[in-house]
Amino acid sequence: MSEQQADIWNEVKPNRGKRRKRRDEGGSGSMNINSLMDIMVIILVFLLKSYGDEPLKVEAEDLKAPSSMAELTPKDMTTVSITQKAILVDDKMAAPVKNGAVDKSMKKGGENALMITPLFEKLNEAVKRKKREKELMRQDYEPVVTIIADQAIPYRLVTEVMFTAGQAELSQFKIAVIKKARPSFGAN
Repeated sequence: MSEQQADIWNEVKPNRGKRRKRRDEGGSGSMNINSLMDIMVIILVFLLKSYGDEPLKVEAEDLKAPSSMAELTPKDMTTVSITQKAILVDDKMAAPVKNGAVDKSMKKGGENALMITPLFEKLNEAVKRKKREKELMRQDYEPVVTIIADQAIPYRLVTEVMFTAGQAELSQFKIAVIKKARPSFGAN
């Protein structure tokens, strides 16, 4: 170390000791809880906004929703997905689907009945959960269900799902589709 560097070091070194003494005595080294709470609130808001970015997710290998040029954006509500292999309520298995139909043992009233019993039970659970959520947020509950059906599902199965949802107090239906890009004018 050169003499000049040693002189600078000796000037700085005594000040470092004074700073340590102030921190040890409880001076400016203490933590302010308000700043920490502000940071936590900002992180919480960011995570909630990024998590709730997309209320409907159509992600299944055996589910290809029809496409449309609709302009409406989906809202957070109860969803029923009808895939080639299963009926899901809010991404939870309700009933298996085989060859475009639900087994007759799962229907209330036999093969020609419209009521799918396990789907009805899952929808009742979802309705109760949504009612509690809306009550806690002091909002009005709307009995709306979004149906996401594979484009190759038979109409009879969609009818059965809609009938069962209606029996579970879900009286308004929305059909989810994949948004198709609008053709622009002058494009070939």
